[in-house]
Amino acid sequence: MRWELEHFHEWLLVEYVKAPLSEDEIVGLNSFYDELTAKLVALPKGFVHRDYQSRNLMLQGDRLRLIDFQDALIGPYVYDLVALLRDSYVSFDAAEVKALAQHFIDERAKHGMWCPELSELLHHFALQALQRKLKDAGRFVFIDRVRGNPKFLPNIPQSLKYVREALDQLPEFGPAREILLRYLP
Repeated sequence: MRWELEHFHEWLLVEYVKAPLSEDEIVGLNSFYDELTAKLVALPKGFVHRDYQSRNLMLQGDRLRLIDFQDALIGPYVYDLVALLRDSYVSFDAAEVKALAQHFIDERAKHGMWCPELSELLHHFALQALQRKLKDAGRFVFIDRVRGNPKFLPNIPQSLKYVREALDQLPEFGPAREILLRYLP
């Protein structure tokens, strides 16, 4: 996960925005990347699809089919919930996210799985959304600049909207928030 934040830094902040980061800002962001990664690594783990989003969920008759699962791995339990509810192509408002997060908890409980309280889940959700959407924004620029494919660039504003929303819910990242909001388009 840490390298994905470096990817964001290199491709979105440096290459795309051309942010004139000071040495202190670079140190501050690196500290933020380390802290965010540590918090995510400490979360309970499970199987994660990693691309569990609307375009990879296919209905075949009455069955759900998952595609694009080659990046699946063991990761933070909340990763796929974030991938689905903070999708670049579909938007859910805060009330819908809260209701679906509660449903996620209820379904885990039905299957005897560990379940956090809703407030704790929403905090974990914000942490993972922050990491994933920073990664996405950087990745979209990388795909344009390195692979010559600009089709994902229009998704950057939605990704950064989710970044701002997550930062608003994570006061522990106040200094990084100030730096990021100074430069994010």
